[in-house]
Amino acid sequence: MTTKHAKIERANNQFFGFVKAISISLIISFALVIIFALAIKYLLLPDSTIIPVNLAIKAISVILGTIIITKDRSGGLKKGLLFGLIYTAISFLIFSAISAKFALDYTIFLDLLFSMSVGAIVGVIRVNSKK
Repeated sequence: MTTKHAKIERANNQFFGFVKAISISLIISFALVIIFALAIKYLLLPDSTIIPVNLAIKAISVILGTIIITKDRSGGLKKGLLFGLIYTAISFLIFSAISAKFALDYTIFLDLLFSMSVGAIVGVIRVNSKK
């Protein structure tokens, strides 16, 4: 196989790896949000639990997605940052559409910063750890 074809194949694999990781992370996020919503309803949890649990759900999803996209043990920082950015953007659009509220305020930027930081840290740890 020529070098050009190898580069194209590698780019395709990375793209589909991102799609797979984003899909899995979004499914996990959605499932955890549903479980948490049911817990709030039936266990009468206080509203003060929403923000920490929401952050935990995002962290879990970004961690799993970053682990998936860094299975080749390369580019951890870049892939983690990019994954956090894409995950946050897509999840914001999906969950905003579900709730019919597109509120673009400072919290989305905090979510971006949080998700990108988690992705970067996990990516760096992943590529520098032993298999």
